[in-house]
Amino acid sequence: LRIDTEQAAAAIEQLEAEIKAAEESTLTGERILLVDDDAAVLDFLRLSLEMAGYRPRCYQSASQFLHDSAELPPGVVISDQVMTDIQGLELQRRLAETLPVFRFILISGYPRTSLAVASMRLGAITVLDKPFDRRELLEAVSEGFRLLATATEQGAALPPLLPDGGTYLSLLSRQELSVIQLVYEGATNKAISIQMGISVKTVEKHRS
Repeated sequence: LRIDTEQAAAAIEQLEAEIKAAEESTLTGERILLVDDDAAVLDFLRLSLEMAGYRPRCYQSASQFLHDSAELPPGVVISDQVMTDIQGLELQRRLAETLPVFRFILISGYPRTSLAVASMRLGAITVLDKPFDRRELLEAVSEGFRLLATATEQGAALPPLLPDGGTYLSLLSRQELSVIQLVYEGATNKAISIQMGISVKTVEKHRS
């Protein structure tokens, strides 16, 4: 019996990702929101996530999702870019302005650097270019819930410290304060670097 070690390693990695996703799903419930006006793509995303133990909620229009969004708990939104009513990037922009409790994953069938940069500047976890595999999808979702958990923990801890930390905050530069604000909002180092036009290493330095 011959075993391809690379294939075996990939299979193990995939299984570990699915186990982790299943463990997370016991806490996330319907906190994954899928938005796509293409029923076939929506079914593919739903089945991919259900196989990993998630229970996503599906929307066939961005307008329908926006109508419900104010009543939804914080979660991870996975949206296609090209839709008939509202484009994915515009949906992300509206959420960023009114409901920053969502983490966003944008899907695009037409890879464009300008689109990816614009989405990352708005705080996207990532932009998935079609075709993508299930592992990429699950990794992005897992990162989204990690960021949500971090934002929740920081949101609970920061307010009591602000009065006593006033003197410390006054010593920080405008750039350092901007990084702190974006970290507080749950942005990744990569997203912060793109949004602010600085290197990831500079972001890491400010975070430390």
